[in-house]
Amino acid sequence: MKNHTVICFVAYCLPLIVASHLIAAEQGKLTLMNGEKPIMTYNATYVPSPDPQQPFYGRSGFIHPVVTPAGRVVTEGFPADHLHQHGLMFAWTSSTIEGRPVDFWNSRAEQGRVEHVSTESANADSMVVHLQHIDDTAAQPTVVLKEIWEISRVPHASYHVFDLVSTQTCATDKAVKIRKYHYGAMCIRGNQQWLAKSSMVTSDGKTRQNGNHTRPDWVALWGMVDAEPCGIAAMSHPTNFRAPQPVRLHPSKPYFCFAPMVAGEFEITPGKPYRSRFRFVAFDGEVNKDGLNRVWQDFSQR
Repeated sequence: MKNHTVICFVAYCLPLIVASHLIAAEQGKLTLMNGEKPIMTYNATYVPSPDPQQPFYGRSGFIHPVVTPAGRVVTEGFPADHLHQHGLMFAWTSSTIEGRPVDFWNSRAEQGRVEHVSTESANADSMVVHLQHIDDTAAQPTVVLKEIWEISRVPHASYHVFDLVSTQTCATDKAVKIRKYHYGAMCIRGNQQWLAKSSMVTSDGKTRQNGNHTRPDWVALWGMVDAEPCGIAAMSHPTNFRAPQPVRLHPSKPYFCFAPMVAGEFEITPGKPYRSRFRFVAFDGEVNKDGLNRVWQDFSQR
């Protein structure tokens, strides 16, 4: 994997005040800012596994941390109970390529992986980055999907909000078949402090007890971080494939994902990009359904 030196907008690391933003040069990390407050950081540089005995959990090309306006972190990069879950990530769990099963999600299987390739552009308000999905079951490791993330800050008076547009295209002349499965695709892993207790609610008012595999417009996950309530919500755009997409709400862990393969298998085929749009909202306090619905209405009409 190539390392790229980039200009990173962060609220730490030897800051210089330029155009009302704190600017610092840091290799491999890109951060959206709300004034002088960080919103989220994309990890371009490979982050090694915290367990040297299991190096396959190392990863690049994911978002962590996501931060609320009050500065509380609502994601987890390498949770001890699931080292393969990384903040905000996009990975297919059960796929086949030329008849071979390839799992890009569960790193321990060592069948497939997702990594950062390059940074096209980055500033305090937006970034465009390139990723690739690699099939390690082939005779030689083979890039089978190329992906572009376009990430942009959305101004909001009360929340930290950003949009992510993912475009995946086949890197070979072979289709990637996504098999029917109960989870996969765009995932959020919440703060490790939420292992003890966390709550989920969907736009339809369902919880993790009755909302798994339903098809809401948005899902919110929240709990206590450093003794204060906060959370993160994710929204799937109505133009997305199989919208409203089914969701996987874990029955006990602080994680969920939008999982279109719950509704059946499909293929990503050469020449036909697979495009997804998501909006993420980091908030302080308890979940405010009316506030999230207003953010959703704005997002859904764009």
